[in-house]
Amino acid sequence: MDEYIYKYGLCRDCYDKLDYVDNNFLLGDYNCYAIYFYNEFFKRLIGLYKFERKTEYSRIFSKMIYDYGIEKKLFDVDYILPAPSSNKTLIHRGFDHIRMITDDFIGKISPVYLDEFKKVKDTKAQHDLGKEDRAKNLTDAFSLDKNLEGKSVLIIDDLITTGNTSLEMIKVLEEANVKEVKILVLASERRV
Repeated sequence: MDEYIYKYGLCRDCYDKLDYVDNNFLLGDYNCYAIYFYNEFFKRLIGLYKFERKTEYSRIFSKMIYDYGIEKKLFDVDYILPAPSSNKTLIHRGFDHIRMITDDFIGKISPVYLDEFKKVKDTKAQHDLGKEDRAKNLTDAFSLDKNLEGKSVLIIDDLITTGNTSLEMIKVLEEANVKEVKILVLASERRV
């Protein structure tokens, strides 16, 4: 079986279906990096992982994020912040899908988790909402009881569409006096 593995635990045919975009764009005042375009193949991978509990896919995504983060020097921050899920989502899904990805490499890099950052509001699934409702859905969804003066944070998430999740997280980080924020996502629905 190993002779069929090409990269990231994927066979060559599957790897070739990934649409590497290496996007870098501003989200608010901060740099956001997206590794892949959210095509039908990537949508299927994410869906199998998040909704059909194919937790072994976390290793595929972890290697993608780790390799990209090392290449782009994105881990030169004080804290890693996996986009948190609500308690309701964690109970329903059975695992924290972003934290599972980052747990695989957190011991290999200098920054530590910003564990004080929490999702305190059960929200509707963003993918079920329109653009305007997505922003309203996340209002006051996150909290942080820590001063981040002089500190930098790398937010990690699986997907960026409107950017509302990251923007709402950034608002809370800025209220805590964060010095710098970067965002790294596996995939984006936009090309830059």
